[in-house]
Amino acid sequence: MDGQVQVIKRDTIPPLHEVLAAGEVHGLGELRDFRWSEELRQFMPDTSVFSISWAKLGHREVLETHTHPIQSMMIIYAGSGELIGDLCRPLRPGDVVVVPPGCKHGFIGGPESLWALSIQFGHGLYTEPEKPRVQFVGNGTGTQFETLLAYNRQRMDEFSKRAIFDLLADGTLENPLKRDAYFGYLQIWVNGNQTLLFSRQASCTNQRYAGMFLQHMREEMGHDLLHTERAEEEHSSAATVTSDSQPKPKDALLEAITKWFVYQMFILDDVEKTALIHLVIENASELYHRRAMPVLGKYIKNDYFELHVDADGGHAAMGEALLKGEAPRTYERLKNIVAQGWDMIGAMTDRLVELTRAAREV
Repeated sequence: MDGQVQVIKRDTIPPLHEVLAAGEVHGLGELRDFRWSEELRQFMPDTSVFSISWAKLGHREVLETHTHPIQSMMIIYAGSGELIGDLCRPLRPGDVVVVPPGCKHGFIGGPESLWALSIQFGHGLYTEPEKPRVQFVGNGTGTQFETLLAYNRQRMDEFSKRAIFDLLADGTLENPLKRDAYFGYLQIWVNGNQTLLFSRQASCTNQRYAGMFLQHMREEMGHDLLHTERAEEEHSSAATVTSDSQPKPKDALLEAITKWFVYQMFILDDVEKTALIHLVIENASELYHRRAMPVLGKYIKNDYFELHVDADGGHAAMGEALLKGEAPRTYERLKNIVAQGWDMIGAMTDRLVELTRAAREV
């Protein structure tokens, strides 16, 4: 590079999307090492000093937990995401992630993707893609893990066709009476989810999961109260068909299903709890809130639906990242609990639909 100011555009640097390590292919999102640009390579110091790359993870893309032998930093400049591994926490623009050699870490892209500068103090981790300087945690069990995720996607697709989505689309909830009954019965499930997360935290015994469990609980705290805050016009219309003095809706079946999930927090191990909550509940929640927001968002006073649409996918990905690297027999157990979880979620939403359609003015 001669002695003049130049602008090197990011898109002129070729991207790397995956890497082969220990016989397995691992996704990187999008990585562009500055040394793959002829102009930047000439301008920068020798590789023994430092290396730098553009890095991006799309929504719910995961850079799996890994370690490397040199110091590294990730400077977050746009979007959002999650840090996973030895430390679990959300990431926002302006955060700098400092990673000493040998520490387990990985990243998950948020709803607006995660954009960062990846800096290594020494030769870059992927400067020579055929010789990646990383070791991914849990090599050797990718096939069983992918099989579990494929099964979960199948159950998600089946869930997306259940009666609750017909209820959201057919105009039933435009009726204030039906809508009031719907919100009232759904509150049983919403309240139960708070108990679920508290119970999981109290019963956690594996430090590998403790940080993520705590982060997730903190991010979900208070959502039950948000769900109860109706818009002023909603309160006015509901007053014509119901009374604040009436008891809250109760249903033994809805309560039993909700408490089934809470009970699992005391009989499952931490990896099973992760699968049940993050593969089943969080994915079901994202599917529901995306479809419900255009129909019901105007009846909730705050940003309850927007909050869940933004967060649920990231919460699901947090769990997926922690489930990597388990033994084949573990994935067999996880498939069983995932199957039970989807069955129970389906039963819960079907009962909710039944109660809503049967609601009558008293």
